[in-house]
Amino acid sequence: MKKNIINILFYAFGVFFIIYYFTLTAAMGSITFSKYLLLGGVFLCIFGFINQTLYKNEVYKKIIKVIKPLFIVGLTIFVLTELAIIGFSFQKNIDKADYTIVLGAGIRGETMTVTLKQRVDAAIEYANLNEDYGYIVVTGGQGPGESITEAEAMKRHLVKNEIEDERVIKEEHATDTYENLEFSKEIIEKHSGKKIDELNIKVITSGFHLLRS
Repeated sequence: MKKNIINILFYAFGVFFIIYYFTLTAAMGSITFSKYLLLGGVFLCIFGFINQTLYKNEVYKKIIKVIKPLFIVGLTIFVLTELAIIGFSFQKNIDKADYTIVLGAGIRGETMTVTLKQRVDAAIEYANLNEDYGYIVVTGGQGPGESITEAEAMKRHLVKNEIEDERVIKEEHATDTYENLEFSKEIIEKHSGKKIDELNIKVITSGFHLLRS
């Protein structure tokens, strides 16, 4: 009975991760590291099947004794990481900034994904709260299935919503979060004539992405 419950849990979590991956991708586009949800789901389903088939095998039992502590450590790290991500997701600062960086999150053709639109809408809200103060750096290159750069799509939406064109600076070459921030830093330092640590910088991204950013 205990083995059946364990196997059901493996299958249940595996299927949940797989469905969650495809739902997330359909709603928000490709998200860095989301593929680990798919891989994790497939692994759990396969492991559940193996565990169901070989649980009486003596060699398998010995292997499980070795794997079990590693699995517990991995699960603990996963849970702590998720808690940290959740904790960071509640951070919000609307104080004035010299430059506000909006991180890209994929587009389809010329249309922003739900995630990206939420980020740009947050930038619009922030810009309106701070009136005419500061610049907005929109960062993101052009990937597969994208007719324009993410930065261009973001700038169009900002300008359409009455954010002054001259306040929006495009960074159109980044392909990941590291490049988003690195290339934006270079543009900001060149534009301002100051080192980045002499300026007040804000970053706008999604809650789940905040810790990694």
